[in-house]
Order: sequence, then C-alpha cells, then structure tokens
Amino acid sequence: MFNFSINSYKTKLHALKLYFGRLLTCLTLGTKSGGHTLGSSHCSSFNNRIHNFNSTTDIDPSLHPSFAASLRRVCPAKNNAKKAGVAMDPSSSTFDNTYYKLILQQKVLFSSDNALLNSPKTRSLVSKFASSNDAFSKAFVKSMIKMSSITGGGQEIRKNCRVVN
Repeated sequence: MFNFSINSYKTKLHALKLYFGRLLTCLTLGTKSGGHTLGSSHCSSFNNRIHNFNSTTDIDPSLHPSFAASLRRVCPAKNNAKKAGVAMDPSSSTFDNTYYKLILQQKVLFSSDNALLNSPKTRSLVSKFASSNDAFSKAFVKSMIKMSSITGGGQEIRKNCRVVN
C-alpha cells in the first residue's frame, strides 16, 4: 500500500508512477491536483515551507513573499492551535480553475503544487487550465474517471489523505 510521507515533488511523482505504473501520466496527476481548489489545510501540512525551510532560508523561496507572510500570521512557528489552517484557495467553496491561477502566482500551500511548474509538460497544463475553466473541468472529469478504474491491490479512497482508513 502507498502509505508513507513524501516530501519532494520529484520523489512524490516518481513514487506515484511506480505505484500506479502506466495507468496514470504526469498530466493526469497534474489535472487531479486541481482538486486542491476545494477545502482547507492544517498548518502542519505546509509548515515546513514557512518555517525552517532549509539551513540557509526560513521560507521556501518558491512562495510569493506576501503569501508566505500571510501564512506565517495564521500559522506562527510556535502554533499551539491544532486545528489552525487556511483555505487551499480563496474560492475554496467553488470548484473552479483558481488553483491553477494561484500556482502561476506562487501562492499555493504545498510544494507538490508549486512543482507543477518544474516540468514543461505540467507547466503548459497549468497555464492552459489557468486560462480556461472549461478545459480544466473537462480534463478533471476524465482524470477522475481514469483514477476510478484503478482496482485491486488494496487501494482505498481515504477519508483523510494522510491516514489509512
């Protein structure tokens, strides 16, 4: 079962490709990421990008500075509020292409979202979906149908992405 922490997008993409084999492409995974247009995330899920990013910088340099500052206000380093967090995008109650617009603005919570800009194929996909809600919606439906065809091997739909049911 695919149940481990993956910190870098490159590692995550490689692990997903190994796990799902030829069933999913980078473009399918990039499209499926559009689900981040809905919902919210706890600070603990992106805290590593806004505090102690690495030995030379506190904040992930791929984050837009004003966005990083706003996240730090909501999620301070000594955050004791277990349920503190933010919406994944300002239109989090509407299924739309805002997520892809935010990627281009470097205003996304997860490094895996920002890393969609690292590959020419996925960068092109992000640009296409940022400019066309219709293209995103149609592609998202197709990617979810493709994901639903993966059966066997103990796969499950998780109630919480980070925890096995």
